[in-house]
Amino acid sequence: MAEASTISFFSTLLPRFQPHSQVSHRPLSLPRKPQVRCSVSAGSTPQNAVAWGCEIESLESASALQSWLSESGLPPQKMGIDRVEVGERGLVALKNIRKGEKLLFVPPSLVITPNSEWSRPETGEVLKRNSVPDWPLLATYLISEASLMESSRWSNYISALPRQPYSLLYWSQAELDRYLEASQIRERAIERINNVIGTYNDLRVRIFSKYPDLFPDEVFNMESFKWSFGILFSRLVRLPSMDGQVALVPWADMLNHSCEVETFLDYDKQSKGIVFTTDRPYQPGEQVFISYGKKSNGELLLSYGFVPKEGGNPSDSVELSLSLKKSDASYKEKLELLKKYGLSASQCFPIQITGWPLELMAYAYLAVSPSSMGENFEEMAAAASNNTISKKDLRYPEIEEQALQFILDSCEASISKYNKFLQASGSLDLDVTSPKQLNRRLFLKQLAVDLCNSERRILFRAQYILRRKLRDMRAGELRALKIFNGFRKFFQ
Repeated sequence: MAEASTISFFSTLLPRFQPHSQVSHRPLSLPRKPQVRCSVSAGSTPQNAVAWGCEIESLESASALQSWLSESGLPPQKMGIDRVEVGERGLVALKNIRKGEKLLFVPPSLVITPNSEWSRPETGEVLKRNSVPDWPLLATYLISEASLMESSRWSNYISALPRQPYSLLYWSQAELDRYLEASQIRERAIERINNVIGTYNDLRVRIFSKYPDLFPDEVFNMESFKWSFGILFSRLVRLPSMDGQVALVPWADMLNHSCEVETFLDYDKQSKGIVFTTDRPYQPGEQVFISYGKKSNGELLLSYGFVPKEGGNPSDSVELSLSLKKSDASYKEKLELLKKYGLSASQCFPIQITGWPLELMAYAYLAVSPSSMGENFEEMAAAASNNTISKKDLRYPEIEEQALQFILDSCEASISKYNKFLQASGSLDLDVTSPKQLNRRLFLKQLAVDLCNSERRILFRAQYILRRKLRDMRAGELRALKIFNGFRKFFQ
């Protein structure tokens, strides 16, 4: 489990359900081995849970998976499964590992790609005839193979996958509203859930309903698709050396994430396997990490179900929402220009501890600019969308103070939401009869508190910088006014 929940990685942020170029290779058929057994936690399985995978991602199930992979062609490794402080279980060095050394070596026969052979070939043929893109194709592939249990060549891998990932796909609307009311990541989660629902409904109408024998409702349903997409969001990688092909790489997804490393998976043509190159040395017994990408804490929670410790992620950011005022005399004109460049009346911009993007400042200029500056509106809208040939830092000294105050007001309004949530978090309703559900809610609440603390920290820094800029600006204006008044008295 990566940090608090999931043991997965992402090499790059993948686009939403779009087809990708494929490499024509056929993974070899895998020998069928005894089914991997995994431990199950106390408490009954939820009625809407899938019937496969591990309820607890145990060390035993991972070790059994490693044994099966070794028997199926995984070469000897310099890493092994063990209990770790970050992620509960992970890969640790078995011997000294040098910086720049290539590790892993998972052969293509043990990798799941859009080209993988289906245990039921007719199912895959129907999807491919209908030009189903890679993401939903792989999601359906996982469900199809999982439903076959021991009959699937991937049964040992699927048995070691989490039955219910902690990604935000598995948070209910009530949980998102209760725990993430202050964070913009809530909207991202709702958008992602709606994308999954929309993708499933499209497949159900276009394909599943026409082939009920191949796609029975009791297997290919909304819950199974939430599971399969949860697995893809948390484990799918893109392999640059294989023309950007997406893949699930068993064994490699035991690697936990660290914000301090910058090493990713790729296909190595020389060794003919999936590898990663270390960017630091490791001692025997030390946990080996990989990067899931330069993602904010909110993005890590969205896909992987964990939040790094506060201040431990240099890529962390928080989205600040800015909005045009409907009382603005030029509201309609400004809105039309924003729409022209793909923006809206309310727009989110990322803020990091080191500052904010030029696009945010351009949007603020547009929001506060008077009608007399109408000739500059389009330049501001284009700069806010980064859709401009000129990369110059736009400056409008006559409205800079108003723009900074506008950003500060939005920043402080957002901080107020975080403060309200964090103050109320100690009294959230956690009085439930099921101990298992109580543990889940406590866990989700802690994730939300950790996320809100890390995002509020960035906003506090932005607030400090904005207040200082405005104070210095107003102090300069006051000094200039005093000098001007002094000259005026002198000449009277």
